Amino acid sequence: PESTPTPSPTPPPTEPTLLNGRLVYPEQLPEIESRLPLAVMLDNIVAARPQVGLEKADLVFEAVAEGGITRFLGIFWSDEPGRIEPVRSARVYYLDWAAGLDAIYVHWGMARSSVATADVPSALSRLGLRRFDGFAMGEPYFSRDPDRPAPHDGIADTDAMWELAADNGWSGPPQIEAWLFKEDEPGRARDAGATAAPTIDIGFGGPFFSDYAVTWEHDPKTNGYLRSQGGAPHMDGGSGNRIQARNVAVVVTSVRSVGDGTSHLQYQTTGSGEAVVFQDGVAIPGSWSKPDFHSRIRFFDAEGNEIAFNRGQTWIEVLSFADPLLY
Repeated sequence: PESTPTPSPTPPPTEPTLLNGRLVYPEQLPEIESRLPLAVMLDNIVAARPQVGLEKADLVFEAVAEGGITRFLGIFWSDEPGRIEPVRSARVYYLDWAAGLDAIYVHWGMARSSVATADVPSALSRLGLRRFDGFAMGEPYFSRDPDRPAPHDGIADTDAMWELAADNGWSGPPQIEAWLFKEDEPGRARDAGATAAPTIDIGFGGPFFSDYAVTWEHDPKTNGYLRSQGGAPHMDGGSGNRIQARNVAVVVTSVRSVGDGTSHLQYQTTGSGEAVVFQDGVAIPGSWSKPDFHSRIRFFDAEGNEIAFNRGQTWIEVLSFADPLLY
């Protein structure tokens, strides 16, 4: 009998992507870098859950929009989610974070204010952001989900948007300042001097028992953090998978009402402040820095060394000084 040759093992991917350090194959990288990131505003009111496509974001920013209700800014680039929902309206501080990632801002409407610091049209002019707005565009770029109540039913098609962006000459590679990245260290919590952080509790807008309270639980099997909100596991509405982050970075900054007769808020998005980065089951206290609107936010430990992130999705949780954080 003739022996069957043993197939050669498939080599692992080797090329890191700029946004989250995920390793891809060399033939994949040119296609990814040919496009710009999409920074998509996502609803998180209880009636809008579960979100679709969120698990495929490279980065996610979470902050309170109004009334203690959070919204997400999902940054999509290295993966191709296709369908994302539900898309909601723009707020100024999310524009500031998107500007540091050379992203196309995707939203459905915008906040207008008599106070310039909370007025989205004024911020768009100041930042010069490229954008797609569901109020001005229809299919195939935006559509409505008949199975969801308005206004929590907005759908964005990322495939169509990247095609339109290329037609507009909005192509990559994006001008992004890469973070430092490292390999996972699942046993790090046992190291001398490490601050173990098996759970992270965040009380957005107040107490831990609200619909917007967030818990991240470290999963030793995957070395990721599993997300819950409002006391229930946070699942992606497309795949049914639970949302999991490789890193959770908590930003603490000043937040105030702009006093324009609405509930619009103003965040300090540039400068620096206190931060805690969670990875490998440990907490790393330190600081965040964003020198100007077009700089990417970066993180440093207590000694001033830039923190290297695990490869994969990172959530940036933006808290006011009054929001509780336990770990």
